[in-house]
Amino acid sequence: MITVSVPGKIHLMGEHAVVYGTPALLAAINLRMRVSVEASGKMEVISTEPSDYVLHAVQKVKEHFKLSALPPMKITIQSDIPAGFHLGSSAATAVGTVAAVTYFVKKIWNPNLFNTIAYEVEKKQHGNPSGGDNTIVAMGGMLWFRKELEFLKSMWQLDVKISSDLNHFFLMSTGRPVETTGEMVSLVRQKFEKNPEQMKKLFSQNETQVKRIAVALKEQDEKELLDAMIRGEQTLEKMGVVGKKVLPCIRAVEKVGGVAKILGGGGKKNGVGFLLCYHKDRDKIKNIGKQFGYSTQPIVLGGEGVCLKEK
Repeated sequence: MITVSVPGKIHLMGEHAVVYGTPALLAAINLRMRVSVEASGKMEVISTEPSDYVLHAVQKVKEHFKLSALPPMKITIQSDIPAGFHLGSSAATAVGTVAAVTYFVKKIWNPNLFNTIAYEVEKKQHGNPSGGDNTIVAMGGMLWFRKELEFLKSMWQLDVKISSDLNHFFLMSTGRPVETTGEMVSLVRQKFEKNPEQMKKLFSQNETQVKRIAVALKEQDEKELLDAMIRGEQTLEKMGVVGKKVLPCIRAVEKVGGVAKILGGGGKKNGVGFLLCYHKDRDKIKNIGKQFGYSTQPIVLGGEGVCLKEK
C-alpha cells in the first residue's frame, strides 16, 4: 500500500476574477485528504468523494501514460476536507488520486506532472477551471496564480511566511451552498456577457486588492491586510456571488474590527460554504458565529502540498 496526503485550500482573494486573467492568491490549509492505493482482485473505490470522479482521475492517468490496462487496485480516500464547501475537496481528490495511482503503477513522484493531469480531471467537475485549485493543493504554501491563456499560466510559490502576529484566520460554516462551483462560474460568465465593461472593472478592482494582500502579508501589515480583504469582498458581492443570507454576518464581523469573505465559488440561494474570517480575538468570531447559528474553527495557512506518506 502507498498513501499520499493532500491539503485543502482557501482563496485569500481572486476567486471568479481569476477565470478572466486576473491573479488569485491562494493558500494551502491544515485540513488534509489521504489517498491510499493497494493491490486488489478488482478495481474498487472506498470514498466519501464520488466514485465516478475518482475513476475519472484513474482514467486520466491511464491515458497520460498510454497504458492499455491498469492493474486492479483498491483506492481508499479519507478526508478532513468537507466536500462542496469551496475548500478544494475536488482538487485534492484529483491530485491525490493521480499522485497515488501514478506512484503505484509507475513509481514516479512528480508533483508538477500530477498537477498537469489533475487539471484535466478538474475539467469534468468545473467545466472551465482556472487551474489554481489543483495547483495550490499540489504545491502547497502560498500561491500567486494567473491564467493568461489556456496554454499560458503564471504560478509562483510566494516566499511568505505568515507571522504569528497575523495568524488569526478562522473558518465559519454558513452551510453547504445549493449551487456547485461550476454553476457559480457560469453565473459570473452570464453577467460578463451581459455587461462586460462593468465586470471588467470589478475584476480590475479585485486584482488591486489581491496585490495589496500579498504585500501586506509580506510586510506583516495587519491594517493593510484587513482593508484589502474588506474591499476585495465588496467586489465579490458586486459580482453577485455572495448570497443575501450571509451578508449580515459579514457586516457583523467587520463591525467588531475583523473581516469575513467568501471562499471559492460562493453561493446565492442559501449558504456560501465557509467564510474566511480574520480577527485577533477568537471569542468575538465565535460569538458572532453563534449569533447566526454558524460554527467556527481556527485554521493554519501555508501547509505542505501533496506528499508521499508511505511506501
